Amino acid sequence: MPIEMPKGLPFSVDTWTPSSKKKRHHFLSHAHKDHSQGLSTHFSYPIYSTHLTKTLVLQHYSQIDDSLFVDIEVGQTTVIDDPDGCFSVTAFDANHCPGT
Repeated sequence: MPIEMPKGLPFSVDTWTPSSKKKRHHFLSHAHKDHSQGLSTHFSYPIYSTHLTKTLVLQHYSQIDDSLFVDIEVGQTTVIDDPDGCFSVTAFDANHCPGT
């Protein structure tokens, strides 16, 4: 279930609400509809996800430009440069559905 991140963090996870649009980085954990609901109105900042998650989501939201996505593969750690300081993210396979 999507949750709002605490105020002050520069990222959101599986949340596509007006308040999450103020975040600089967005993460999509997997392609289930309840995690991507509202994504069609998001067009400003990078969306980090696995390549498979991106592929599945773009089948349902064809109006979203795939260039907004930044691929993070399972097991890969990515360092994200942010004005408030760098942070790292690692994608793990949750064995929940393809793309997680």
